[in-house]
Amino acid sequence: MKKNNRIVIGAGGTGGHLFPASSIKKALENIGYKVYLITDKRGKRFADKFENISVIIGGGMSGESFFYRLRSLSKLAVGFIQTLYFMLKIRPVAVIGMGGYISVPVVLWGKILRKKTFIHNADSILGNANILLSKFADVTMVSFKDTKKIPTKANVKFTGLPLREDVKNVANTPFTSVKGGKNITIVVMGGSQGAKIFGDIVSKAISMFDEKAKKRFFIYQQVVAEDIEKIKKFYKKIGVKAEIKAFFNNPAELLAKSNIFIGRSGASTVLEVGTVGRPAIFIPIMHKDRQQFINAEQITSVGGGEIIPQPEFSAKNLYKVLEKMVKNENLLENMAKKAKIFQVKNDASKNIAKLVDGIIKNKKGF
Repeated sequence: MKKNNRIVIGAGGTGGHLFPASSIKKALENIGYKVYLITDKRGKRFADKFENISVIIGGGMSGESFFYRLRSLSKLAVGFIQTLYFMLKIRPVAVIGMGGYISVPVVLWGKILRKKTFIHNADSILGNANILLSKFADVTMVSFKDTKKIPTKANVKFTGLPLREDVKNVANTPFTSVKGGKNITIVVMGGSQGAKIFGDIVSKAISMFDEKAKKRFFIYQQVVAEDIEKIKKFYKKIGVKAEIKAFFNNPAELLAKSNIFIGRSGASTVLEVGTVGRPAIFIPIMHKDRQQFINAEQITSVGGGEIIPQPEFSAKNLYKVLEKMVKNENLLENMAKKAKIFQVKNDASKNIAKLVDGIIKNKKGF
């Protein structure tokens, strides 16, 4: 009988879960495994590297209203049933949860069905789902050695956070000087949980600059689809060159050519900014555990960027930060050097694949 080589990865919601999952998939395939993805409707948008995809219904529990939570619970119940169906159909030898609510049914069914179970935590603090799952998983894999809120009984292994190949390919791109009145490229990536407010606030902040400064700017900005034409017209009206899209297919290339990056501070984003080395303005998603805030501090604490807390994220405050960066021509270059805090060589995917393979095969040392 042929040995079971199937592994299920549970990842959904955002690119911050799917992009590392894609790298792990490739590393597992390189050592002989066949990888299946269980995700949700949102996650499927970022799953172009996967061939075997199963979509379940799900809902997070972060909303504050009782009715939101009640509706989410009903969705989670349906998602649990769907996940069991796919697990019995695929019959994997192991499952890997990448964090978030999609991981919960995947890892719990993996445990109930007596499969090898793994979770990977991207952020500097264990997320709520992973705090729960770490009590059941065979191994809790973390991106940072000083990851916080890990339950004492969890079996923790440091693996690092996988870096996308396209980022590795541009990581050594030199920073383009803005001295002597040269153009300034600003890249704005709001992601699925920020593009709406970024669209209005960033464009208004840019409009506060004088005409001479506006002529130097080129803006690449992600906005929600329904705002594309509005933001395009606004930039045209104020005389600023811009490319506006709901989704960019070349984010690594844009990051490499940027002089200033504006965006959220999920673990993958911070890793990418810190590997390429670009001045950044981070607007962390508000969360009681401040995961994104702590992620961003890895770069801002050494002078490679600035944080604007979301309650303070206004056109006026963003303008003040941008003006400081633009006014001092040496500042951006110095910030770019300081922001480059991560090595281009990134073995996290291989580390994870090796660890999973070792546990599955009961190799000593794992």
